[in-house]
Amino acid sequence: MKTIRLVRLSILVCMAFAVTNVYGQDIGGIVKRKLKKKGKDKIEKTVDDGIDVIEGKDKKSDPTVSGGGNGEVVVVSTNEMGGNAPIVNFIDPGSAVFVDDFNTERPSEFPSKWTHVSGSLQNDQVLTNGEKDGVVEAISGYSTIKPTIKGDRYLGDTFKIEIHVYFYGKGNEVYYVNLKNDDNPYANHDLRIANGSLHSGSDGIVRFPGGIQPGWHVIQYSFNKGNLKGYFDGVQLINDPDITHNPEHPRKTFNRLEIEMVSPGSNAAPPRRQMISYFAIGGQGLPLYDRLINDGRLVMNDINFEVNSFVLQTSSYSILDRMVAMLTEHPELSLAIHGHTDSDGTNEFNQTLSENRANSVKSYLTRRGIEESRLTTSGYGEDQPVDNSGTDKAKAKNRRVEFVLKK
Repeated sequence: MKTIRLVRLSILVCMAFAVTNVYGQDIGGIVKRKLKKKGKDKIEKTVDDGIDVIEGKDKKSDPTVSGGGNGEVVVVSTNEMGGNAPIVNFIDPGSAVFVDDFNTERPSEFPSKWTHVSGSLQNDQVLTNGEKDGVVEAISGYSTIKPTIKGDRYLGDTFKIEIHVYFYGKGNEVYYVNLKNDDNPYANHDLRIANGSLHSGSDGIVRFPGGIQPGWHVIQYSFNKGNLKGYFDGVQLINDPDITHNPEHPRKTFNRLEIEMVSPGSNAAPPRRQMISYFAIGGQGLPLYDRLINDGRLVMNDINFEVNSFVLQTSSYSILDRMVAMLTEHPELSLAIHGHTDSDGTNEFNQTLSENRANSVKSYLTRRGIEESRLTTSGYGEDQPVDNSGTDKAKAKNRRVEFVLKK
C-alpha cells in the first residue's frame, strides 16, 4: 500500500513540475510582449479569417517551412538576435513630427498616414505573444511610400529617424530610407537597410557584427548638420561626419523622405512580405511652431500627471518649457488647452480630471510669463478617444493634452 502511495506521490510531483514549466513559458511570453521591437522571438504565420497573423512562440529549436495552405501554420523566423538592445527613448515624443505604429489601421487597406509613391502595400496585423500589433507590408516586390505631411518640408538640419523592420533571412531583402531635397536633386541621399548591414549612400557599407537573425530589428538614425549616425539593434554602424558634402554639387539640407521596401519573397508560396511595424521622425524640437501652424493643433502624449491626479510630473517640464519658448517668440499666438483622459474610472471623475489637468498646464505656462489672456482651457474627459481598442497603448494615446490654435 505504501508503495502505491509513493508511486502516486511521484506522479503528482512530476505533473507539478510539468505544469510549472508550461506556465513558466507562458509567463515568459507575457513579459516579452515588446519583443517585436527587439526581434528575439520565434514567429509563426497563420491565416485567420483571411487576415495574416504572426504569432510569437518561445521555441528554441530551428523550425522549417511547412504548409502554405489556408489555416496551415508556416514558420518564418528562427533564433534569437545578437547585439545590444535598441536605444530606448531615441526620439523625444515632444519633438516627434511623425509617428505611426499602424495599430489603428484596418487590415488590407492602404495605411492612412502615408502617400503612395509606387508598388503595392497594405495594412496587416501580427500577433506576438498574445498582443496584436499593426504592420504595413509590401505586396509587390518593390514598393515606396512617403509620410503624408503638409508641405513636404519637415526634416531640416537636425532630425532623427526610427524604423522597426522584419527580416526573413532569405534573399535580397532591403529597406531604403531615401532622404530627399526637392530644391536640389543632387542632394538626395539613400540609407539602405539590408539583410545584416547598413549602407550610407553608395560607399558607406557596414555589416552587422556576427550576422543577423530572422525577426524584428530596430534601426535608428541621427542627423545633425551633415553628421549621420546609424544604429542597428543598438549597435552603431555608421558615423559619417558629413553626408551632405559634395564639391561638384554643393548640397543643402534634406526636406523630406521616402520609404522603399524590396520584398523578393512577396510572391512566394507562402508569401514572405517585408513588414514595418513602427516608424517615427523626430525634429530638434521647435518645429512646434510649424506643426501648430500646419495642423492647427499640437497633440502631446508626453505631458504626464500623477496617477488619478492633476499634479504634473517633472518629466513634463521640458516640453512645457519649449511651449513657453515658442509662445514667447510668437506673441501673436493664442491657444486653447484641451485635457483628455482614458476610459478608466467614471465619466464624472474623468471629466473633472481632464478639466483640472488642462488648468494645471495653463498655470505652468502663466507662472513662466505667458499672459493668461492668451490661454483658455477645456476638459473632454473620455469622450474623444483617438484609439478605441482598449489596450494599454490605446489608453496611453487617449491620455493627452492638446494645444489648439485659436483663430
